[in-house]
This record gives sequence, C-alpha cells and structure tokens, in this order.
Amino acid sequence: MSLMIAAPGFAQPQTTSTPQMLLVKVIITDNAITMKPSNAQRGSTALFIISNHGAKSHTLLLGDVKRGLGKKIGFARTLRPDEQQTVPMFLDYRGPLPFSGSDPADARKAAMKGTFRIT
Repeated sequence: MSLMIAAPGFAQPQTTSTPQMLLVKVIITDNAITMKPSNAQRGSTALFIISNHGAKSHTLLLGDVKRGLGKKIGFARTLRPDEQQTVPMFLDYRGPLPFSGSDPADARKAAMKGTFRIT
C-alpha cells in the first residue's frame, strides 16, 4: 500500500498568471513630470492616475501615439490646471515607452521628458 499526497492547485508555478493592477501616479507641474513607479512588468495592467498641479494646461504623451496606421502603444491626454484623469493600459509590450509633457499654448517651450520601462 502506498500513500500519495496531492499538492493543492495553488502550489503550482505561477508562470501564466498575470500580475495584479499597478497604480502609476503621474504628477505634472509647469516645470516637470514625475511618474512613480517608472517601470512595470509586461502582461500587467497599469492604471495611470494623472494629475496636473501646474497653473497651465499640459498635454502628456506616453508611448507611440503619433505613428500612422497599425497598433499604437500609449496615449495622449490634455489636462487643465487641477484636473485629474485615470487611464488604464494593458502592458503587452516590452521595452521603453518615452513620455513627454508640454504646454499646448506654448509650442516653443521645451517638452518635459522621461521613460517608462516595461520589463
């Protein structure tokens, strides 16, 4: 007679389960953009909570939103002063996603830039 113990289902490797939702806080001022965290895991869903703490309207561009036809990875949002928007995004891409922000009323002003990385 042999005794066999079966491992419970939750003890299996977690290779196919996706990470939970990630909250990414984006704060825009008239001079800078901060994004925390600035990286995420591929296959997760990020919830970008974008707040404009500046005195002017600002546009946030994340990823490749200016490309022509085909799949686009990213988004563009314009926020008025003291406005907040929430943008969900499934991260099915691996690599850097550049971001930039600007004052749409002043095209000569240098854009605020950074990189959000998906590993």
